[in-house]
Amino acid sequence: MTTSDKEYFDARFNGLDNKVDSTVGETRMALEAKIDSRFNELRAELHKTTADTVKWCAGIVATALLLYTTLVAFLMNNALPRSAQATAAPAPTVIVVPQTPPNAR
Repeated sequence: MTTSDKEYFDARFNGLDNKVDSTVGETRMALEAKIDSRFNELRAELHKTTADTVKWCAGIVATALLLYTTLVAFLMNNALPRSAQATAAPAPTVIVVPQTPPNAR
């Protein structure tokens, strides 16, 4: 192999090396941009999902508390036996007004 052949191959390989480096660099930058875009989409979706989960949990807790309060009030009013004194009517009060004769004035 002569010196001119070596220089030719070196120049050729350097040209290909530069071309591959630029292609890999462009591809890498495009992939990084695409990955960053996707991560931002996933971050927004995760934020929305978290907000929806908190909203649903708060709604479920509020509904459960309301149902529990309603059930306890219903059971206290209907399931407990009433005392006998509370259901017995008190004796009526009779007021007697003495009649005065009309001529007694």
